[in-house]
Amino acid sequence: MPAPERPRRELTLRRKILFAGVATLVMLGALELLLRIAGVGPSPDRTTTWFSDHILLPPLWHERTLDDPDVRYMAAGQAHHFHPFAADKAEDTFRVAVFGGSAAHGYGVLEPGSFPHRLEQQLQRAVLEVEVQVINLGTIAWSSQQLLWASRQLWDVGEWDLIVVYSGHNELLELSSWKTYMEPGEHRRYTRVLLLNQRLEGLRLYRALRFVLGKDEPPPLPSTHRDEEPPPPTDPNAIVGGEEERMADLAPGIDPVAITPAMRLDGMNPIPREERARIGPLERKYAARTYTHNVGKLIGLAREHGTPVILMNPAPNDSHDPAFFPYAGEDGEAFETAITHAEQVRGGEEAEAAGKAALQLHPTDPRAHYVMGHNLLSIGRNKDALHHFVEARRWAEYPNRVVPEVSRAIRDFEGRPGVLAVIDVEAMFREKHPDGFIGYDLVYDHCHPSAPANHMVAAEVADVVISSGLLHAPEEPPLDAWAQRGWQELRTRREPDPRLWEWTGLRFEGDGMQYIADFYGDWRAIVADHEEAVASPEATATDWLWVGNARFYDYDVGGALEAWHTAAALEPTLCLAHANSAHALRLVGARREALAAAKLAVRCDPANAEYLASKELLERLKP
Repeated sequence: MPAPERPRRELTLRRKILFAGVATLVMLGALELLLRIAGVGPSPDRTTTWFSDHILLPPLWHERTLDDPDVRYMAAGQAHHFHPFAADKAEDTFRVAVFGGSAAHGYGVLEPGSFPHRLEQQLQRAVLEVEVQVINLGTIAWSSQQLLWASRQLWDVGEWDLIVVYSGHNELLELSSWKTYMEPGEHRRYTRVLLLNQRLEGLRLYRALRFVLGKDEPPPLPSTHRDEEPPPPTDPNAIVGGEEERMADLAPGIDPVAITPAMRLDGMNPIPREERARIGPLERKYAARTYTHNVGKLIGLAREHGTPVILMNPAPNDSHDPAFFPYAGEDGEAFETAITHAEQVRGGEEAEAAGKAALQLHPTDPRAHYVMGHNLLSIGRNKDALHHFVEARRWAEYPNRVVPEVSRAIRDFEGRPGVLAVIDVEAMFREKHPDGFIGYDLVYDHCHPSAPANHMVAAEVADVVISSGLLHAPEEPPLDAWAQRGWQELRTRREPDPRLWEWTGLRFEGDGMQYIADFYGDWRAIVADHEEAVASPEATATDWLWVGNARFYDYDVGGALEAWHTAAALEPTLCLAHANSAHALRLVGARREALAAAKLAVRCDPANAEYLASKELLERLKP
C-alpha cells in the first residue's frame, strides 16, 4: 500500500525573508570573492579634505644634485627649512622618519629647534659607530590622512630603521572647515557617511558600487622624484589661470559627495558663526576612529618593511583660550552677560557661583569651561580647575589641540604588533607641574612644544630607542642631563646662535623668545635680510656666514657652501665657517669632503669640543 503523501508545508513570511537574506549574503560573498580573485583592490585611501592645508601637492621628495662635490641629496617636498639628507643611505647609518603635523614640524622655529633635530643630536652623542639621521617630515596642519599618503612613498628613497608618529592635533580640522559652509544637519549626515565609508572601504563590492555610482577615483600621482625646483607656497586665496591649471598638481581625495575642493571655495556662502554645527561626541568619535584607521594602515605598511613605529600622544596648553561660537538672540545675550560677570568676579567670593551660572546656560560650551577653570584657579581649587580646562579643549570649535578621545586612541595602540612604544607626552608634561597643568613654558601657544620642551620630548624618544636595543650605546647616556642642559641654554640665550646645527630662528627681545611664523612670512623675511646684507659692498665674513645658514635651510646647499667659503676667505679665524660646511656636507652624504672641512675647523680651533666630535665621527664613518 503506497505511503500517504505528506502535506506540503507553506513557507511562512518569516522563513521566506530568512532564506532570501541568506541567499543574498551567499551571492554577495561569492561576488566579493570573485572580485578579489580578479585582483580588484579595496578603495584607495582618502587623502584630502575641504581644509585647504590638507590638499597634497606631490611629490613627497625633491631630488637635488651638487656639482662640487658630486652628490645627490633629497629635500622634503611638503615642508621646508629642514635639513636635506643623502639620497643613498649608507650602511653605517641609522635613519629615522618623523611624521606629524606642526608639533612634529617644530612650527615656530627652524629645524634645529624641533624635537626631531634634538633626537638626532642626543642619539648621535650616545652612539659611536653609526651616523644618525632623523628626517623631519612633519607638515603644518597635516592629519593622519596625509601621514598615510606620505608613508606609502616613504620607501622610495630606501629603507628606514624607525618611524616616529607625533600627531593627533589635526584630526578635526576637516570637520571644522565643513562647518563653515554646511548646515548642522547636513554636517552630521556627512560625518556619519565618512564613518560608514571607513567601515566599508575594504570591501571590493563597495569599490565596485562607487564606480557604478560614478564616484571618481584620484588620478595617478606624479613621479615622487623631480629635478625641478619645488613650487612656491600656495596662497589658498589666489586665483590664477583657469580651473584646469589651478587643479593640475592636486591629488583629489575621495569624498562621498561631489563638492568644490578646499582651495576653491570662492562662490560659497559661509554660515553665520552662531548657526554653525558644533563639536560634539559624533565629531570626536570621527576624529578618534579616523586616527586609528589611518595610523593602523601606516603601522601595517611599516611592518611589511620590518620597520618599528613609535607613537606619541601630543600635549595641549591648558592656559590657552579655546575657540568658540556665539549664540543667537536672547540666549546669546544672556550667555554673554553670564560670561562677562564670571570674568569680572574672578578671585572673589562669587567666582565659583558665577562660573556655574554660565555652565548652566550651556554645559558644553568651551568658553564657559575655560572661565570656570580660571575662576577655580583664582580661589585655589587647582585640581578641580584642571577638569574644566580639559573639558574646554574637548568642546573647542577649532580643535587643533588633541581632544581626549584621540589621546585615548593613541594610547590604545600600546602593545600592538609593529608598535615599539607609545609615548604619552601629555602625561610627561603634566608630571612637571604639581597640579598637572601644562602652560606656556612647555607649549608656547595652543599646541606647539616650546623650543626648550623639545629637548625633553627628544630625550623620551631617545630612551626608548636605546633601551629597546635598536641602537647600541657603549654606556648608558645621560639623556635627562642633556635635555636639561639644552633647556637651560635656550632659556638663558639672548641672541641667535650662528652654529648651523643650533640656529633655531628664534628672535630675542628683552628676557623673552619670539617664535617665527611662516604664516606672516617670517622665514622669507629672514632669508631676504641675509641676502640683502651680502649684496652690500661692506658685507662682512659674519654676513656671509649667516647667509650660508639661511641658504642651507632654504635647500640651496651649493649656495650655502659658497657663502661659508667666502666667509672663511674673508676672515680665516672664523672657524665656524668650516664647521658649518662640515655639518652640511655630512648631511647630504659628502663624507670625504665633510671630513676635510671638519679637520680645518679643528685646526682653526683645537679646543672646541663640538668641532672635535664632528671630526671623530667622520673619521669612524665609511667614506
